Formats: sequence, C-alpha cells, structure tokens
Amino acid sequence: MSTPPNNRRLALLLVAVMVVIFLLTQTPLGSFLASSPWWVYFVIAGILLSGYLSVKYTIEDRKTDQEWIEKEGEAFLERVREKRAVEQKED
Repeated sequence: MSTPPNNRRLALLLVAVMVVIFLLTQTPLGSFLASSPWWVYFVIAGILLSGYLSVKYTIEDRKTDQEWIEKEGEAFLERVREKRAVEQKED
C-alpha cells in the first residue's frame, strides 16, 4: 500500500503529464517543437534539469545550514548551563 506522500507525488505527476499533453495538442507549442531542430530538445532538457538541481541543492543546503545552526546553538547553551552551574556552586 502506498503512503500518502507517494500518492500525492503520483497525482502531481499525472497532472503534469496531462498539462504537457494538453499544451502539445491544443496549442501551437506542439507544432513548434515538431518543426524544431533536434538540439533544441537537449537545450530545453538542460534548462529543466538545471532548474531542478538548483532547487534540490538549495533545499539540501538550507537543511544542512539549519542542522549546523542547531548544533552550534546547543553547544552554546551547554556552555551557558555549565557556567550557571559553576556560579551556583560558588554562591
């Protein structure tokens, strides 16, 4: 049985495929692509791949930054706790 995120991804993929089919059959875009040279497809694929990878690595970078911030924050709080413990023992 599929999990809900997988169902959402499948639904999103099906909607995207339907939109592409609509654009290719009901708009002049289909005839433009049919009359284009073969290398245009590679350029379009490169643009789409570049955009996808840019988004993917931006999300990954933000996640890594957040983990680093949390780790450093915890280290700072640990030093504060130790300092308070030492001050309480001195009093």
